[in-house]
Amino acid sequence: MNFEKLSAAFELLRPVNVLIIMLVIAAAVLLAGGVDGNIVRALIAALAGGLIGGAANAINDYFDIEIDRVNKPGRPLPRGSITPRAAVFLWFGLSAIGISLNLFLHSPALEIALAAVIGLLIYSAVLKRTMLLGNLLVAAMTALAFLYGGSIAGEPDRAFFPALFAFLLNLGREILKDIEDMRGDQAGNAGTLPLRRGVSAALAVATAAFVLLLGATLVPFLSGLSGMPYLAAIVVVDAVLGYVIVSMWMDAGPANLARLNTALKADMVLGLIALYIGL
Repeated sequence: MNFEKLSAAFELLRPVNVLIIMLVIAAAVLLAGGVDGNIVRALIAALAGGLIGGAANAINDYFDIEIDRVNKPGRPLPRGSITPRAAVFLWFGLSAIGISLNLFLHSPALEIALAAVIGLLIYSAVLKRTMLLGNLLVAAMTALAFLYGGSIAGEPDRAFFPALFAFLLNLGREILKDIEDMRGDQAGNAGTLPLRRGVSAALAVATAAFVLLLGATLVPFLSGLSGMPYLAAIVVVDAVLGYVIVSMWMDAGPANLARLNTALKADMVLGLIALYIGL
């Protein structure tokens, strides 16, 4: 494989997204079980999750190649830098390695990893083009990353609030991505929420998810589970969410929604910092 194909394969995995997945899982392990004795387990889990997440991106682009020819023609598959067959091999190989790494952890982690691979495949092949079902599955898979980390640390209960926050944030974010991708999704005969019910309805559902998240982020402080350091950090996270809500209603065009989705990714990292400080 020459350098151009190697670079295209790396790009196909979406390394920034993979890095976020790895940070989420490592943070989940450490949040649930603390640092002592969990560093190696956190690193193995993060690598496994990153490989599975990168593989999911590859198979997602395989199924979305015709849609991406309209929405994102610069991606490796539509521009012809890598073949669809290579994307499938990449998905299979990285998924197999990611699952195998869980043999060094314990049984629940292995089962969760298998469920994630199967769930993400079903999403890419079938549910992505449906109304809300695909959005809910992706949000659930993101929440599962926290439960995965908590199970590895032996304290899955401590992953509840991080998993809930991840679910709500990613549900709203996935709906915004559907609005952003409407032109290509329509060409690909997808039945996403904005195509079936309109942009305003999709924005309303995304807003509901973000508002629920705003309320949920205050529960750890109000219930006494966390203190002022957490509150100070979460205020910044919630300010970004508030900005996203206002901005998406003012401008629901693809360019602005792409920018807001990037802001939400950064907000996930800020949220991890807040959780690490306070929980």
